[in-house]
Amino acid sequence: LVEKAKDTFSLSPLPDTYSIKVVRGEGGKIAKFTIMQPEGEFGFKPAGTTKIAMTVDELYTKALAASGGEANWRKLTSRVTISAFDLEQQGVKGTATSWSKAPNLTATETKMTAIGKEIATGWEFFDGSGGEQLYSFAPADKYTGKRLEDMKLTADFYSMLDWKAKYKTISISRIAKVGEEEAYVVDFEPEKGSKFSDYYSTKTFLLLKREGSVPSSTSSISTPYTMRFEDYRDVDGVKISFKQVNNTPGNGDIVTVLTSVKHNVAIDDKVFAPRKL
Repeated sequence: LVEKAKDTFSLSPLPDTYSIKVVRGEGGKIAKFTIMQPEGEFGFKPAGTTKIAMTVDELYTKALAASGGEANWRKLTSRVTISAFDLEQQGVKGTATSWSKAPNLTATETKMTAIGKEIATGWEFFDGSGGEQLYSFAPADKYTGKRLEDMKLTADFYSMLDWKAKYKTISISRIAKVGEEEAYVVDFEPEKGSKFSDYYSTKTFLLLKREGSVPSSTSSISTPYTMRFEDYRDVDGVKISFKQVNNTPGNGDIVTVLTSVKHNVAIDDKVFAPRKL
């Protein structure tokens, strides 16, 4: 937009016969605007907001029940998953094995292939207080700052069991669609980590999508991402998403499909430690 006069803008690179006129209301806020063009004038105004009757506490209760309930989660102490992933815009595929152990230990080993050949390996871990991410084609990225704080939340095996103890503020901001399904948009702000928004289905109360950003451990740069959760299945009394689609500007869509999920597997704490690739 190029300002031609107060509250009037041309729509560059369109001809001068196309413009936008803004109408302001109380406090100088934009109340509506009109697009003026040879075909006619078209007015736009806010559609208003949908009143959300659901409270955070009510939604949390329903989301916890939908995920399997506290009693079933407490029966679990560890999880081992095997998955296949596809970087659809990169021509790279791979497999991953992940280990999780209560209360907050996690690790993932990855192998990447292209044109039928292995091209890289990866290892990332969090041992309850620190960790790092390492790929065979890059130096280790040790978690610090906000990245470290985010990992502390991500690694929590019982993350579904107590929202209020983990976040400074939680609010339901609106109702939005994820595909064809409506969802409550819940904004989470931790004390030290990164803000993110979760989309919970208004019907099933399962998590459908997450939006947030991954901060760098070495700079002030953060990379935005969205992750969709699909194909929920019951495993030992809790709901697990067997398909996830993670999108970032650099990688495009990374589609991950779980092929194996096992709970209460004996895992030595020594697994959650640095490795050499």
